[in-house]
Amino acid sequence: MKKLIFVVGFLFYSSMQAQEHNVLFIIADDLGVDALNGYHVVADQATTPHLDSLRESGLSFLNAWSSPVCTPTRAGMMSGKYGSKTGVKTAPGNLDTIHTSLAKAIKSFDPTYTMGVTGKWHISHPSTELHPKWHGLDHYAGIMTSGVSAYDSWDKTENDVTAITTEYATSFFTDNAISWINAQQSNPWVMWLAHVAPHTPLHIPPAHMHTQNSTNTNLKKFKAMIESIDYEVGRLLDSLSTEDKNNLTIIFIGDNGTSGNLLQGFPAGRGKQTLYEGGIHVPMFVCGKGVTRVGEEDSSLVNVIDIHASILELIGQDLPGGLHNSFSFTPLLTNKNSTSRNYNFTELDANGSGITVQGYAIRNKQYKLIKYADNSEEFFDLITDTFELSNLVLGTLNSEQQAIKDELIAEAQERITSWSCNDGIQNGDETGIDCGGAKCSPCIPASTSSIQGEHLLKLFPNPTKNLINVQSGSELIQSITVRNTLGTTLLQLNSIESKTASFSIDNLQPQVLFVSVSVGQFEQVFKVIKE
Repeated sequence: MKKLIFVVGFLFYSSMQAQEHNVLFIIADDLGVDALNGYHVVADQATTPHLDSLRESGLSFLNAWSSPVCTPTRAGMMSGKYGSKTGVKTAPGNLDTIHTSLAKAIKSFDPTYTMGVTGKWHISHPSTELHPKWHGLDHYAGIMTSGVSAYDSWDKTENDVTAITTEYATSFFTDNAISWINAQQSNPWVMWLAHVAPHTPLHIPPAHMHTQNSTNTNLKKFKAMIESIDYEVGRLLDSLSTEDKNNLTIIFIGDNGTSGNLLQGFPAGRGKQTLYEGGIHVPMFVCGKGVTRVGEEDSSLVNVIDIHASILELIGQDLPGGLHNSFSFTPLLTNKNSTSRNYNFTELDANGSGITVQGYAIRNKQYKLIKYADNSEEFFDLITDTFELSNLVLGTLNSEQQAIKDELIAEAQERITSWSCNDGIQNGDETGIDCGGAKCSPCIPASTSSIQGEHLLKLFPNPTKNLINVQSGSELIQSITVRNTLGTTLLQLNSIESKTASFSIDNLQPQVLFVSVSVGQFEQVFKVIKE
């Protein structure tokens, strides 16, 4: 409880600070939602008072997706792009420097910022000590590859040199982060602390770092390793100055799902390296400066790739929805009604050895589709089937389910081959968010009409959760057509013959809609956000 009071105290005080905005971004390796308190999968969890305190002091995202393996997740956060855009869809993989890194993006916005990474890198293939520096980092120390041979005997890369060290890895990463943060003094900073734990090799951490009474099984060792991360998070927080605490946002995630032999709750064989929820559904919470939703849970669809744009917005950059494929969740930190993703998407390639799955997963608020390279499909209703036990394509889909499945396939292909006109981000050659350019519908003001005089039309509210109202200045409204971004007609109202019309879209999924209103010989198209 002492920790909770401490974090909340500096969280509220931070709202009065305006000078700088530091970000501490902590990653745990191979940690899915089944392995941490607060995600309602299984009850018997590791004891993590410091992580619990941070989660309870901020906003927990209940529907965060990652890649099924670590390298694409890290490349996505660093670049803000899907693996289809960077070529990094499996492990190992190399993030080419042609893609602007988070470090370079931060410095292009504010060159006073410094960014350091300590811990696991694993986006250089082959491993090159200079790779972090090539991506614009001011500091790097850690491991270049997927893991350590032993936590007390591993290849440490520091100052562009790799050598064996016997320092306990989890403690070294924390010490290194503390040292670097303390050295920043007047510089605003972003620290990416990428723990290797609880990634294999499973072992018993030093006794003072965990509370497990017995460590005679792999699961108990796994829990002890999670507790060692928690211990080090507490030690890092205790090391921060008052000024740093007042100006700090903390983000915590797991980089992919839990390894299959340690998976809890989810069906066996559906953890890391799979596209099932056990492989891609990860813990993610944010607290500190800029977060006013304290102790809340949010079911919005978010992706760990969104950390790229969100950090840029946290430090002050104004982005049109996001950047590249990264949708900023920063507005959700203060407003639960903020716009969020309509779809979540992730992908995976086989690597010719241990990783055998190749395909993608995409979901909306309710349904999830997994499509494999051999064109086989699995389709789940995540509202009624959290653990994906009933593949709906094995039965007969109703018309609504078939339409949603087709929509998910089309949306996934847009994201893989080009950019989406329904991702809430101004990307590609769009001239506005999801409008303009060669592919998307023209950008039209959402609540005013180009029809003048007696034909003037008004549409409200916008955004809306259910009801849409339309008013005509003089002539009667003839018809109203509601379409999605793919041009599919979702609702058709004919023979209205009135100056006003009201209709419900409550049964439609949250998305961008185009509402065409016909008045006499004129037609006006409104872009409407369905929340």
